[in-house]
Amino acid sequence: MPNIDKLLEQNNAGFKRYTGIHKATFYEMLEAMQQQHETQKTKPGRPSVLSLEAQILLALTYWREYRTLYHISMDFGIHESSASRIIRKVEYVLINSGKFELPKKLPSRVDDDINWSVVIVDATETPIERPKKTKETTIAARRNNTP
Repeated sequence: MPNIDKLLEQNNAGFKRYTGIHKATFYEMLEAMQQQHETQKTKPGRPSVLSLEAQILLALTYWREYRTLYHISMDFGIHESSASRIIRKVEYVLINSGKFELPKKLPSRVDDDINWSVVIVDATETPIERPKKTKETTIAARRNNTP
């Protein structure tokens, strides 16, 4: 499991390089998670084996590196399904907090200090067209390969 204390001791540049976000944003995420955790203390359910900081870090690792849940779960010492559940929970809490939304409109003024760029990725899966196997092609291939 990544050493969270060591990560939080890093300077802002090192922290952002590892997680993709600023430390201040991480602490805002932690605050949102703590508020949600406080409201759900009385609800039944199984407690998470990971701290709130580790849960946020797990989700950030997934979003930043696009690693498989298997590899992330091995790093954090939990099962794949637990990693998936934690990521969905962190997403739900952060979205519902209202603090972590992308702007609805890009600024129209040119003199803004923000340099906006948009990257769109089409990750649609397409099936591979393969020839259908029939008895004739299978038998013909066997006959051609025999000495």
